[in-house]
Amino acid sequence: MDERDMPIQIESNEKSVQATPANPPNLSHSNHPMNMVLMDFLSNVRSIQMTRRVVLPHVFDWLKDQHETSAKKLAKYTSRTDNGESIYRAVSAHQASEMFRAIRDLDGLGGMKIPETLQRSLFTQLFSEYDAFVGALLKVIYTRKSELLKGISRQVSFGDLLNYEDLNAIKFDMLEKEVETFRRNSYVDQFTSLESKFGMKLKDFPEWGDFIELSQRRNLIVHNGGVVSDQYLLVCDKENYKFVERPRVGEALSLNGDYFSRAIIVVSKVAFMLCHTLWRKLFPSEREIAHEGANSALYDILRDKRWKTAKAMAEFALTSPMKEKISDIDLRIRSINCAIAAKFSGDEDSCRKIIGSLDWTASLRDFQLAILVLSDKFSEAAELMLSIGRRGEILDELSYHDWPLFYKFRESPDFLGAYEKIYGISFISESIRHKTEAVEATQAEFNNGERKAGVPEDIKASSSKASKDSPTRKVPKKRAPASDPLTSTDAPAGNKRSASRT
Repeated sequence: MDERDMPIQIESNEKSVQATPANPPNLSHSNHPMNMVLMDFLSNVRSIQMTRRVVLPHVFDWLKDQHETSAKKLAKYTSRTDNGESIYRAVSAHQASEMFRAIRDLDGLGGMKIPETLQRSLFTQLFSEYDAFVGALLKVIYTRKSELLKGISRQVSFGDLLNYEDLNAIKFDMLEKEVETFRRNSYVDQFTSLESKFGMKLKDFPEWGDFIELSQRRNLIVHNGGVVSDQYLLVCDKENYKFVERPRVGEALSLNGDYFSRAIIVVSKVAFMLCHTLWRKLFPSEREIAHEGANSALYDILRDKRWKTAKAMAEFALTSPMKEKISDIDLRIRSINCAIAAKFSGDEDSCRKIIGSLDWTASLRDFQLAILVLSDKFSEAAELMLSIGRRGEILDELSYHDWPLFYKFRESPDFLGAYEKIYGISFISESIRHKTEAVEATQAEFNNGERKAGVPEDIKASSSKASKDSPTRKVPKKRAPASDPLTSTDAPAGNKRSASRT
């Protein structure tokens, strides 16, 4: 075997990537390193999204409870002077101590930025995950396409060369440094470099300006406290980002729910596009696996009910380059899943357009059922369910429980009646049984000590140094904790596959 074709074990703090031959045996989309890197990234993004959705409401509730508790304590010392002015008055040292503590707590709560700190941390973590994804993706590409390693040009002293154990160690070190240098560049320079290296257009997509603005705002948060700079505006203008309301230099930018949700959608789509564009370009013999990987990724997002993220990915999944040399069945599966994303994100017109792009009259009954469901023809869909019976060409009983296609259809009397006739059991009873079993299994894991969750016990408002004011003080203005509409439109759910091919 030529030394250049030998597998290279790449290990770093981010990920372990095993280089594989150009056409490795038994390689499917589920274990393909390109797909695994992408799915790992999408999973990490979902964790960020869920952290915000789960934790932030608890933070607001805690701030509200603390504010009400301190205000209640302080109310005991409220009185009015003869001229109607409100003051706090204490008649003993003990009361004065309690009164001042309540005042300090209220002042501290009003100045706390816990929600803002959490959102900023999660926003910057989103781009940290993206940077890790890009690094891992490049390592997979370089190690699976070994001729690319020849293009790495770095000077190594003879003394340093003697410190390497073998050629693989040299390859590993050169690749690590190449990737690290690449990631230090701006995202504009990164995409420009990839376009030049691989001879393709990567920046030609509608969200390019949004992506650059998001990344520039990350830079502002990390390096400038979120305050607008000339550099931020210059880069956004150069990359044709269109501001709804153009901010001024020195203005502090915030992160609300809509903006955060948009960031999740855009960054997820960029990663999906980058992975699959490079995959098809550099490994054309793996197009079938890549098609299955794209369908699987889209399906998993649908299973999580992240409709708008799925719709954004679907728009790219149905472009001509992504459909090149795709089988008829994979195209129909993708089209239906893309139509699901459009429908449940509220875009009925796009859903109908996707459905109308193909002729379904001679297709499998399973597909015809999908078209009826997407068209809200529930009574006809129930009749076709009965015709298909217990198992179709693609559908089985599990599909009715798991495929997002049936998300709304499952609630209809037409579906419930047909399901019970086919399988001899109530769909609702079966669903409750499965949920009960899941709860019992989870409880058993906790009881056995297999899962542990640390819950903070000492969440207390920090207080400043003891006040030296007298026991009589004018009532300060109380600052209520900030609120956030939590306007994220994607929603959580489960995982895996009954219709990544269905």
